[in-house]
Amino acid sequence: MRKVLVIGTGGTISCKNSGNGLSPALSVQELVKDIKAPVQICTDQLCNIDSTNMTPRHWEQLARVIRTRFDKFDGFVITHGTDTMAYAAASLACLIQNSRKPIVFTGSMKPMNAENSDAPKNLADAVAYAADEHVFGVKLAFGGKLFDGRSVSKQNSTEADAFDSLNSFPFSEKKYSGETKFYECLSDNVFVAKLIPGQTLVVPNGTRAVILESYGAGGVPDYLADSVKSLADSGIYVIIATQCAKGGTNIGEYEVGKNASENFPLIETGKLTIEYAVAKARWALAYSDNYDTFRKLFFID
Repeated sequence: MRKVLVIGTGGTISCKNSGNGLSPALSVQELVKDIKAPVQICTDQLCNIDSTNMTPRHWEQLARVIRTRFDKFDGFVITHGTDTMAYAAASLACLIQNSRKPIVFTGSMKPMNAENSDAPKNLADAVAYAADEHVFGVKLAFGGKLFDGRSVSKQNSTEADAFDSLNSFPFSEKKYSGETKFYECLSDNVFVAKLIPGQTLVVPNGTRAVILESYGAGGVPDYLADSVKSLADSGIYVIIATQCAKGGTNIGEYEVGKNASENFPLIETGKLTIEYAVAKARWALAYSDNYDTFRKLFFID
């Protein structure tokens, strides 16, 4: 019988009405008690919080828990709030790279004990995927689908099919190969700036990498070119993303992008989701001490 560890972190799936709105209350043991599957389920309660309160420290702790128990289980399930679950999955995909075992995030849009909740099915699906010898890597099980943790994004705040896979298939099965690599740290010194027409650019002190969510294929407005060049000249790594959910960046397509790339060093996210771009930048910063190393790590898949 295959053995799965279910790690609870909170989120809507574990919520009850506190009288002041929904708040996590159910333990992970309570969440899994009705699962009927030919799988040995063990549990661990990492925390029990709204995912809005999640930080990279929680995801680092998750990675450590999985690393210490990696050889004892066939797969892992993480119950997590949906609001930051895509960031969590992307972060774990950076901290545990090329995992030979499934690490499956799941949650729900309605609490476990609510009428017509999507929680029981999502959790049962996640456990089944975590026990499947043909599944590996960081995944997200939701709404009857399995997504790659590197390409998933929350796209709906109310519906049961809240997640979508951007710029790639929801899940493609392939044979595992290579070595699983574990990492410990994510940097906090990444700042995301969403451009709006006419806006000036100010980044917090301590920022080492700034992700500019530009428009369309990506570019730097003429009126911000000097500001962005000053950031690059000061040693801050500048990464160009797009506000478009699909299609990715191509900064050489238009003059505003080509001019910028010729005047100062830019890294473009291509088809990465903003969640995965943030996670990659945080991880790459933690394990690099210069621009060339950062850029190389940022593009490691």
